[in-house]
Amino acid sequence: MKESSSATLKWVVIGGGIAGLTSAYLLKQAGHSVVVLEKSSRDEHTANQDGGVRIPPNMSRLLQELPGAEKLLMERAMKCAGLLFYQCNSDDPAELVGRMDFPEEIMNDLGCDFYFIPHKYLHEHLLNLCTSVGVEIRHGFEVVEILSSEHELNLVGMTVIGKSGAQVTGDIVIGADGKNSITRKILLAEQDEAEEQESFDSDDSETPVLLPIKAYTGATMSIPVSLIRSDPELAPFLQENYWPIFMGNGTSVAMSQYGPDLYLLDLTYGMPPRADDRDEEWLSSGTPVSKVLERVEEYDPRVKKLIRLASTSHWNIQTIYDLPRYVSKLDNLIVIGDAVHSVAINGTYNAAAAFEEAFTLGRLFSKSPPGIAKENASFLLNGYQQIQRQRMPALEKSSMEAVILLGLLPPEREARNNGFRLTLNLKGADDATLEHVWAGYISLFNYDARDAVDEWWMNWSRLGTKDSVAADS
Repeated sequence: MKESSSATLKWVVIGGGIAGLTSAYLLKQAGHSVVVLEKSSRDEHTANQDGGVRIPPNMSRLLQELPGAEKLLMERAMKCAGLLFYQCNSDDPAELVGRMDFPEEIMNDLGCDFYFIPHKYLHEHLLNLCTSVGVEIRHGFEVVEILSSEHELNLVGMTVIGKSGAQVTGDIVIGADGKNSITRKILLAEQDEAEEQESFDSDDSETPVLLPIKAYTGATMSIPVSLIRSDPELAPFLQENYWPIFMGNGTSVAMSQYGPDLYLLDLTYGMPPRADDRDEEWLSSGTPVSKVLERVEEYDPRVKKLIRLASTSHWNIQTIYDLPRYVSKLDNLIVIGDAVHSVAINGTYNAAAAFEEAFTLGRLFSKSPPGIAKENASFLLNGYQQIQRQRMPALEKSSMEAVILLGLLPPEREARNNGFRLTLNLKGADDATLEHVWAGYISLFNYDARDAVDEWWMNWSRLGTKDSVAADS
């Protein structure tokens, strides 16, 4: 699609991760001008992509719409066969208390599967897609300030200022700059609640609706598959591609293979962070695995053995924000991905939420011809806000409830485990039973961001667009 240089929107994307690159590619394909500002150097940007990505069906459905994605999944990803839930008890072998298989007939009905993939391969694929369509990517651009600026067509644009003093001006800025987002602060300031929501130590700060805590901690450890395969006690974890989740006292450890060479363990601590969790050195660099072992004393010996195989652990603190808006009041800033949502770290929907946001944005701005997109920008951004405010609470609620559920302490965890045990004998279960077990998953897995946009467009386009041709597209 050809661009009209004077009439197309110029998007400035801050952050070259999954959310930023996916948005950049889709908006460029919709005919707009896009520049991505990434603070790391080009070499760092491609090299520092550790970890893995969970790709549930609501994400794989979208991913497979991108060129080359099916081949990527076939060659680089592992298909997940289901979840296994284990209860750890005082250093004894853990008890299998529940399971959630992903039967072929249900996955066929969904039209897509659940995958695990190393982060570096998905990131590399998205980076190559952006480059192939002419997205401008500026590496080494560390953003220090964002200012509203006078613009044409009565729009207020944005000027992004880098640490070096360089400036980039655009019509709309996308904040895809992660958990330590500079762009989120603009939305928080607009709500006049920045001080309460940014300080999870404050006694008088408001408690978000989603969780009775304002922040929690997670750690990730990577282990070469070869080390696990060579140990007869650990090798069974590589069989059948299940996703084992071990539950302890206030913590859980999720484990899975993300590719031929990568196995990951994710510790989630479903309680407010301890004082030593906020050590900046630990948060900015690798931390000895002894810090993880302190939290898992009651765990299955095999889990602790796996942890000791990791060379280091990487920690994150997630602060919970209850943001009612994802778009600035002047319609010149939109914040996406980990920068805005409170989908739990180490959860199922982190990357999926970012992908849905990117596809929602890209599809909305493909509805209005680039030549009049500036005139329709506020209307389309309002549509984005409406769609995401309907969708995002469901993902946030599901992921946050999982953090609490998997980390329950006695006696509540006994009721949880009794409920889990009902899933151990589902072979031959009737449709009503399967529907009850699968209901929550289906509602989240079956969502298609493109369909949500099309439905919104059908209902509202004639009322808000500036051009009848756009409304009829």
